[in-house]
Amino acid sequence: MMKHTLPTSLLLLLAGCSAVGPEMQRPDTPENVALCTTETGMEITSLAQWWQQFNDPVLNTLIEQGLQASPTVEAALSRLRASRAEREGAEANFYPKFTANGAYVWERAWGNTNTSGWNRRLSASVTATWEIDIFGALRRAQEQAAAKEARLAYSLQDVRVSLIAEIAATYVAVRRYEAQIAIAEANLALQERNVELVKKRHSSGDVIRYDVVSAEAQAARTRASLPQYQQNLTDAALKLDWLTGQTPYTHRARIAETQDTMHLPELPPKAIPSELLRRRADIRMAEADIAAQTAAVGISEAELYPKFSIGGAIGLSSPDLSPWDSYTRSINFGPSISWNLFSFGYWQRRIDATKATLDATIADYQNVVLDAYRETETAWIAYHREIDRTVPLLDAERFCREALEIAKKRYDFGDIAIDDVITQQGHLLSAQENLVAHRAQLFDNAISLYRALGGGWSDEETALEEAPVTP
Repeated sequence: MMKHTLPTSLLLLLAGCSAVGPEMQRPDTPENVALCTTETGMEITSLAQWWQQFNDPVLNTLIEQGLQASPTVEAALSRLRASRAEREGAEANFYPKFTANGAYVWERAWGNTNTSGWNRRLSASVTATWEIDIFGALRRAQEQAAAKEARLAYSLQDVRVSLIAEIAATYVAVRRYEAQIAIAEANLALQERNVELVKKRHSSGDVIRYDVVSAEAQAARTRASLPQYQQNLTDAALKLDWLTGQTPYTHRARIAETQDTMHLPELPPKAIPSELLRRRADIRMAEADIAAQTAAVGISEAELYPKFSIGGAIGLSSPDLSPWDSYTRSINFGPSISWNLFSFGYWQRRIDATKATLDATIADYQNVVLDAYRETETAWIAYHREIDRTVPLLDAERFCREALEIAKKRYDFGDIAIDDVITQQGHLLSAQENLVAHRAQLFDNAISLYRALGGGWSDEETALEEAPVTP
């Protein structure tokens, strides 16, 4: 983070003056979640660009494009630039302030005066004031501005993390709907062949009309499902364009021309270490809120103490544009003090209010930490529970396929009715769709887990230092 370096003399002057108010202290992790932070098999470096472990070049390009072109990221950057300017403005209060004034006026007086007509007067002055931060009001204000800037920097990281996760989840949805369409089209082609076969057998008198209409009905149901799948695919593709800051249908052709190469990385059975969760932007923002409110307490307490400043002015005036030796010149300088002596308890109530707000901010932090552990634990359980469904779903698809082959042979021999074949085809279609949905859910759960662990950004200190401040 960029910071101004204060003059050595000023630092020496303020070194012996402690700022009033409490110092920022990071709250402890709640004891009831500390037990979750044991061993871990996941390293921080593996989270920085977690999506690359999915081994899909198209996904990598989409995320890179989204981080560069998304208006949401640009809006967060702009808010960070505004906060950085405010922080630098607060640091400028440590330095003297100079003001120049000048005037050339025409004036005329009436009544009991010896002057008549219009007179001209020229005046110019330069004034300087320098507040000596004895009790730390300016320092606390600078700390507050820095904490607010840090919060927006973490907010920017939160926007990036959320955007990466949403792009990845939407890309998974696109690939899911593509697979569903492919399955439906393959089954429809099979069902249409069945219709032709049944029609021929009906023409030869081997089967009754019921078999024909049953096969036709099955093909019609599958044919009717295709438009909905295609609409789902269009919706997901358009959302992907929006997330990456592109116009509609920008990525449609490229995704259609490429293969789904997503690979699910192996994750350890348990990884909820505190050093990973503290990378979460919401926890870091909550810490920054505590820092800002702690400084606010110091600012309010400083109002109970006198404010010291050094000032001076240099000026000149003349009744007209006269020769230089006829100008009146003046100079003054010296210290000044201001002190809120009587306010009928106003400033004390302000202090009480800021302290109560600080207590609430600390409680909010504890709530954010607890929610972070809940979210992460939920993501871990969901991910591994979904993995447990893989083998049964594969078995179901295999058995459904075998059952369909047996049903076809028995139908050919006349042992069963066409309804039994149609039922088995429906079971196979359902099993295939379940596998596609299961694969997509695995990736969705992995994405949620990476996001819950704060994945998607570099080390927090580096992130703050490298956050761009220019468009």
